[in-house]
Amino acid sequence: MNASKAGQLHKMRWIIIAAAIILLALSAVLLSGKIALPTKHTMAKLQEVPDDDLLSSQFETEQEILSHYEASDYTFDAPFVVVDPYDLNPCSALVLYETTSPGDVRVMIPGKDENSSIAYTHASNTEYVEIPVICLYPGTENKVLLEDAAGHRTMVTIKTEPLPVDFQKYELVYADPVLMEPGMTLCIACFEHSYTALIDCNADVRGYFSNQRMAHGTSIIQLKNGNLLATGDNYKQVPYNMTSLWEFNWLGKVFRIYDIPNAVHHDISELPDGNILAVSNNVDMFTTGTREDVAIIIDRASGNVIRTFDFRKILEETRDPYHHFHPDIVNPPNIDWMHMNAAVYDAEHNSLIVSSPTQSMVVSILLDTSKINWILGPHEGYENSSAYLKDYLLTPVGENFEWQWCQHAPSVLPDTDHNPDTLDLILLDNGQNKSFYQQTAVAAKDNYSRGVCYRIDLAAKTIEQLWEYGRERGSDCYATFLGDADYLNRTQNRLFCFGGQLRVNDVPVDDIVEGVFGGIAIRSRIVEVTPDKQVVFEVAVHENPYSPSSETYQTERIAPYSDESFVSQLGLTPGIRCGAYDDNELDGTVKAPNVFVGNIVVQFNRIQNENGRLIIDGVLQYKGGTYMLGRANVILRSVDTTYVFQTYNAMNGRFFAYIDTTRLDSGVYQISVAGAIREGNDTQSGTIHKGHAPTGYKITVP
Repeated sequence: MNASKAGQLHKMRWIIIAAAIILLALSAVLLSGKIALPTKHTMAKLQEVPDDDLLSSQFETEQEILSHYEASDYTFDAPFVVVDPYDLNPCSALVLYETTSPGDVRVMIPGKDENSSIAYTHASNTEYVEIPVICLYPGTENKVLLEDAAGHRTMVTIKTEPLPVDFQKYELVYADPVLMEPGMTLCIACFEHSYTALIDCNADVRGYFSNQRMAHGTSIIQLKNGNLLATGDNYKQVPYNMTSLWEFNWLGKVFRIYDIPNAVHHDISELPDGNILAVSNNVDMFTTGTREDVAIIIDRASGNVIRTFDFRKILEETRDPYHHFHPDIVNPPNIDWMHMNAAVYDAEHNSLIVSSPTQSMVVSILLDTSKINWILGPHEGYENSSAYLKDYLLTPVGENFEWQWCQHAPSVLPDTDHNPDTLDLILLDNGQNKSFYQQTAVAAKDNYSRGVCYRIDLAAKTIEQLWEYGRERGSDCYATFLGDADYLNRTQNRLFCFGGQLRVNDVPVDDIVEGVFGGIAIRSRIVEVTPDKQVVFEVAVHENPYSPSSETYQTERIAPYSDESFVSQLGLTPGIRCGAYDDNELDGTVKAPNVFVGNIVVQFNRIQNENGRLIIDGVLQYKGGTYMLGRANVILRSVDTTYVFQTYNAMNGRFFAYIDTTRLDSGVYQISVAGAIREGNDTQSGTIHKGHAPTGYKITVP
């Protein structure tokens, strides 16, 4: 063999060796799962996103209940009992049986005393009977007495589960049931780490929503048809901007879901024509740069948003009082300048009354034109670009007048002076800072909150203070944020919720952000007083060792058992969905990486396929920790096609995505997340860490 041929063979040998090394390296990378390009092998290892649609699953549950019921014969004396039939209110049950004596049924639930005992009549006129039973005690073998139309009685034992270990503690301070407004107290939680609950005059829990993501941070109202209306359980932005409203009953049956692309927060009410007034956002809140500054009207039949009141066009968004609502973020991409927490229809004057706690303003506008009628609030800080608003400020008259600061829950009182030129309001004056300026702000330990009633003379543009309660309690009732003030029609009592009491070593503080994220305890105090300020009901709400949060957003005195709101026959009709989805857009600015890289990890609070809509609630982590600032994109990649979707990004790594998969090409898509976190609290500076993470999930698009 000559030297030339030997050299060629030697060279070929090294080429083969090098190719083998490269092939082994590529195989190692492929087997390691670092390559993001999907194959049949990698797709087979992924888990299909679970199907989960609330309305469909509830209807399937009804069919299952009926199937079990029809398998045996159940009578008035030996009925079929289903506890918590819709997995929503563990203190409820459904009793089913056949009878030869059709007619109304009397339901009696003994309480710990006469005032906590419940009796109501359920209308029935068929041989097949469904009896809803609500307001049971948790963790108890409840003895429920039924009496049929013929006078026959039977005792049914209904055993309920104990309260969750992280349930907030209700401590009864005082109660005089004779002087109290009748009914039970609905205590609405603000954040998903607390429970919305129903308590009786002994402060015993008689109902609660086990789904902590729904019915929190926003009013819960009883509609004219008897059903409840509250926010659903999908976020647009934490901690309480929700993408839907649910119409449901105390058993947990959801009759209608209203999808709201603007999102809903803080307050909802039913208008005289049946439509829904809600506090909301601009539908493009992540591009407008502001949030919580819009009120909307939702068509009751279609669920569509038919009116929008954008307060950026009515007030001055650059006005910047000192307050404690905002997190410490420099150059924030989205500013909560107004933090609208109430929208009330004033029927007498065809006006809309809204509340901005950050501005310490209660503002009335004409419903038809959005023209400002008046502004209730302290006169500080109306200079420069906001000077034009001075013309609408009310002038105080009378003695012992005090302005409200960072208020909640204004509502119109009954007309007691029969003067069409006056308007009476009640609200909770949280009293935060009691100043527009940081230099003169009142410290939390020296502060107080109060419920206050004002009278506005619409013609003279004056305001006087009629009544207050809370100043005399000092810091004991001081609540930096949250809360409610209600006038109770039957007794003329007032019910106050001092809802966000921040305490460190039992000393009041004003650190709202630390409280929201669980760093310090949030407590509440619920107080009902007579017109002469006699306390007739008081409850202290405390945290427990498993949860630092015992905040109460609002309270309402209701009688949940006095109507037929929970009547609906099983298996007849599923709930319906209306309105418009809040779908994320394709992101053309981000190219999907072909390799899984970086120290980014994704944890899911929720991932589900809701009839062709991929819903994701996730947390972006870097090296096992979460960071205040971050951004995530969801990537759907099949063998042939790749889609990159924007998400709604929140603080501490939280992000949300709602993707309409029916607009995608057919195929099987692996799901991954490309993300970036920024160190520090400045959105425009600080080290950025990027990465691309697999999720272990796939979704099939037919």
